[in-house]
Amino acid sequence: MRSFSTGSDTHEQRDVLHDREGDPMGGDGIEGLLRDRLLIMVNDRSAIGLLPHIDGNAGGLLLTGVDAASRCRNIRNSYPDTVVAVDYGGHEHRVATVDRPFGYQAADGWHALDFSGLEEVLNGQLANKAAFAVTPTCFIPPDEDGDARVLRAVITQANRLERTDTVVLLPCSYRWLRDESLLHLVEAVRASRHPVALIMQHYKDPLERVGVAEGLRVLCRSCPRLLLWRTDLAAFDALAHGALGTAVGVTAMLRHGMDPRRKGRGWRPYPVVLVRELLKYHRVEVLQNWFTRVDPWTCGCAVCEGAELSRFSESNADVRESQWHNTCELYALHDELISADAGRDRLEWWRQILDDAVARHHLLTSDLGEEVAHPPVLHYWQRASPPAVPMP
Repeated sequence: MRSFSTGSDTHEQRDVLHDREGDPMGGDGIEGLLRDRLLIMVNDRSAIGLLPHIDGNAGGLLLTGVDAASRCRNIRNSYPDTVVAVDYGGHEHRVATVDRPFGYQAADGWHALDFSGLEEVLNGQLANKAAFAVTPTCFIPPDEDGDARVLRAVITQANRLERTDTVVLLPCSYRWLRDESLLHLVEAVRASRHPVALIMQHYKDPLERVGVAEGLRVLCRSCPRLLLWRTDLAAFDALAHGALGTAVGVTAMLRHGMDPRRKGRGWRPYPVVLVRELLKYHRVEVLQNWFTRVDPWTCGCAVCEGAELSRFSESNADVRESQWHNTCELYALHDELISADAGRDRLEWWRQILDDAVARHHLLTSDLGEEVAHPPVLHYWQRASPPAVPMP
């Protein structure tokens, strides 16, 4: 079980700084708070069960859902040293416009925000004891006209905020990571006076789209105040390439953004298991198929304690337990990453992790006598890194 208190640590970036007045950012400001931090994005209904598995030094929670703000207050009242923030999820409901790039969905309907309304919402998050505030940005669609007006409107309005406690959320179409749009995105992130959290939208995995993984690396190398949110194992590639911090979704629906113009389909929870040796999330039936033919793989995390990875059923209890397992495995990887110095050492660590994962795929293929497909992005991540966009 992980500690909820801030203990001593050899890594400065792992300190959660609180002063006597309860300021979660202390003297290092919001960038010091978020540097190398791995948040877990979770619906407010599931947050309490996940708490024992959150790293109290280098982790935290990013809450979504209708009761995210009140749940944030409850958690911070009980565990004041745990970093918790909220994403109201307006990007799931509305498309941003130049005039109204911010808004949120409430029980009484949609609230489009002017500048004073934006300030009020950010202050409300902090009143509910969020460790920092997050702009309720609406979805930023592809740049059809090549002028990036909506993207610039988000940054321009956020730059008017005379605050040091705020992250600007950019929930973008995956197409912003490609071609000329990427240059506009780099320019916008660099122009922000606040740290920027990117959410990449695609109805499946945005990194499977041509050019997106490369574009994300360029963005991370070009913008040291960038956070990657609502993502998956791409969090580690981002951190290795210079991202400030990350937030990984606890469910598949929270590991990529959504276009509010696309009608969603029904969804029910099911167990998806992070197999750390393969750097891949797998449906439990896939694991059960494999491990009836070869010796089952086990896991030594605090949740599994040596049990088989294929044990999970579709019961609600097992779905929750698989999420706890995934969280423990994410933090095990994260502990290794932040133990390596940023830059060359961290990149070398990540390349070794990737090489090991590809080798384990080959070994499992040999043991099963059938092809175990590699996630395509693993092959991209093994390539040399592209250069950053030069500063103007």
